[in-house]
Amino acid sequence: IKKLETYWLEAQSLCKTVNEHLKETQEQCDALEKKYNKAKKLLKDYQQKEIEFMKKEEDHSRVLEERDQKYAEQLKMYQEKVTQCYI
Repeated sequence: IKKLETYWLEAQSLCKTVNEHLKETQEQCDALEKKYNKAKKLLKDYQQKEIEFMKKEEDHSRVLEERDQKYAEQLKMYQEKVTQCYI
């Protein structure tokens, strides 16, 4: 019976140690999950900002192209007027 009591106490001690390790591991897992979720959110935010930036860049390029075309047309018109004045 003494031997069984010793085994029982050792088993309880082992269970306590395993439970402590399990608790620590669970806490580490929770902390990592929070970090993962934060990183995932940041990545999603940056991807959305990148999409918005690309759209703005495309819009600005389009506006510049339209302006260049308009100025080229005006320049051509003014050159024709100047040419007509000298003829």
